[in-house]
Amino acid sequence: MSHPIADRPVVAGVDGSDRSLQGARLAAHEARLRNAPLHLVHAMPWPLRGVLTPPPPGTDLHALLRGSAEAVLRGAAAGAGAVLGAERITQSVVEGDPAEVLRAASADAQLLVLGIRGVGGVAGLVVGSTTTAVVTTAGCPVLVLPDDTSVTVSRRRSVVVGVEGRPGDEEVLAFAVAEAAVRATDLIAVHTWQDVRLEAAFETEGSLLDWGSVRDGEERVLAEALAGWRDEQPEVEIREVVLRDRTAHGLLAASLTAELLVVGHRPRHRLATLGSTTHGVLHRASCPLAVVPLTAEAGR
Repeated sequence: MSHPIADRPVVAGVDGSDRSLQGARLAAHEARLRNAPLHLVHAMPWPLRGVLTPPPPGTDLHALLRGSAEAVLRGAAAGAGAVLGAERITQSVVEGDPAEVLRAASADAQLLVLGIRGVGGVAGLVVGSTTTAVVTTAGCPVLVLPDDTSVTVSRRRSVVVGVEGRPGDEEVLAFAVAEAAVRATDLIAVHTWQDVRLEAAFETEGSLLDWGSVRDGEERVLAEALAGWRDEQPEVEIREVVLRDRTAHGLLAASLTAELLVVGHRPRHRLATLGSTTHGVLHRASCPLAVVPLTAEAGR
């Protein structure tokens, strides 16, 4: 199940910050893996509101901002071109709210890449605002760079995927297995579980509770979710992890040395917030995080 040759591009949001420029280079690597084109987007809010200092008389502020945005894109394209080739990269400055611009770009993309924090440019990609808003409602998987100051790992390997044992796992696993295949690495499928009622029963009636049977049942949940995937992609080694822990905490621990963490998320209306698991790993993952939107039928 390797990535097909496709006309749909990998899209990267670029705002001029170091993190977004790193994101553009990562997006170029992703496009090369997929044999896909790369499109770089800079969102330019216009008209500007709340500007305290008016520009000098005779200054064409719109032209000035657009020229600056185009320069940012040229710099990002130069870095990405060294990875992918300049002929496979396009770029555009789009006027509008950054979250809306990137959300619209995701509709025709196969992957959207974002820097987790950006402080340069008027379209800074900051967790809690633009990135969170885009991940919540994106029309394609979103790949988010981590904060690279949180942990240092000399040689990352493995794709880690969260498996809930619920509708939607097939979509998440399809993406994760394909990612492991193109990276020529293994896949670690993690199923976490924690039942408050069982925890309470364990504390009060621990001697009567067959904890091994509970664990065996959760192992079956993961095995059933993975059924058929080893035949689908036999060159990908799939390892199973069943962990009694909170989902976000378990995934963060399992992905500490991984090269990619994959989770699922059902797109919601624009005023909704992220689910607790997605929110938790988005803010704290130490490796790139891919958030796969689930179909409405899959639920979550």
